[in-house]
This record gives sequence, C-alpha cells and structure tokens, in this order.
Amino acid sequence: MKKLMIGLGLAAGLSLTGCVQPTGAAITTGGFGGLVIDHVAPATFDIDNAVKADKCGKATCKGIVFFSTGDNSIQAAMNNGGIKKIHHVDVDVFNILNLYSTATTIVWGE
Repeated sequence: MKKLMIGLGLAAGLSLTGCVQPTGAAITTGGFGGLVIDHVAPATFDIDNAVKADKCGKATCKGIVFFSTGDNSIQAAMNNGGIKKIHHVDVDVFNILNLYSTATTIVWGE
C-alpha cells in the first residue's frame, strides 16, 4: 500500500510539471533546468543580414501554477516594436520550479 501511495504521488507530481513550462522555441533552443531557468537564446537561427537590427520589439506571457496569460507571438513583438522586417528573433525564458514562469519573444529588425 505504501508503494502504491508513493507511486501515485510521483505520478501526480509529474503530471503537473507541464502546466507552466515554457514551450515551443524556448525549449528547442537550449538548456532546460529543473529548479530555475533564466535563459536567453536565439529562436531563429536564420539571420537576415539584408535587414538592419535597429529596432527591438518584445512580447511576454506569464504563468502561475495552473494559469497563464499573455501573447508572446512573433507578430505581437513586431507590433510592439513597430517592426516590418525581421533580422532575427530571440527568446527569454524564466521559470522557478514550474510554479512561476515568463516567456518573452524578442524580435530585432527594422
């Protein structure tokens, strides 16, 4: 019975870890820590050198336990920075124990 309860507790804990984890480009671009993440990495590896990186636009979403809000899409970051052409895109991820997280898309361009 004790092993069953431990197994159920572990299964429940592991099933909740995905609630506020960063997704998409944030995971595919580098490190993913178990306790704390404070990570900035390129979201796109193709840099368009024909476009100047004069402007910067940011868009952020936040998550707390079971709730998340915000729009961190590339389009939202472009709109916030007044960007028409993209030079490159970065992503900034911050996460504490999968309880609180932010994911910021940073678009550079003109």
